[in-house]
This record gives sequence, C-alpha cells and structure tokens, in this order.
Amino acid sequence: MLVKNPKFEISAVSPKQYPKNNLPEIVLVGKSNVGKSSFINTMINRKKLARTSSEPGKTRQINFYNMDNIFYFVDLPRIWI
Repeated sequence: MLVKNPKFEISAVSPKQYPKNNLPEIVLVGKSNVGKSSFINTMINRKKLARTSSEPGKTRQINFYNMDNIFYFVDLPRIWI
C-alpha cells in the first residue's frame, strides 16, 4: 500500500468526537496484544504512527488514523468486542 501522508487524527471516547468527513473506515478488531497497531504500521511502512505496547489492554479509546484523506484505519480497544 502506498500511503504518502498518513496521520493520527483523534482518539475518541464518544461518537460526537468521531471524524465528520465521511471517509470509508477499515476497522481493526481483536483481542488485546494481537498486533492491530503493528498491522497499521506494517501496512503503511512506518514504525511509530500507531503506538504499540508489550502490555495488553493499553488502547482505551477508538483511534482514527487518516490515510491520505482516502480512508481511515480505526483501531478499536478490546472492550468493544
């Protein structure tokens, strides 16, 4: 995947904080510490856009990563599944 300008957009805790630009979303869902953030970093060939941790359960908010204003990767915390 060729993404030139990926950026972290927001960590949301409620729907009113979600981005309002209606871009498509690819939502990553899974148990804690399975590599959702690492997957995002691998797909865009970056090491530190999505923060990773060796401690399970660190993600508490819904994280939106804007991929060149084409779509979002959305990283959900474990509590959502």
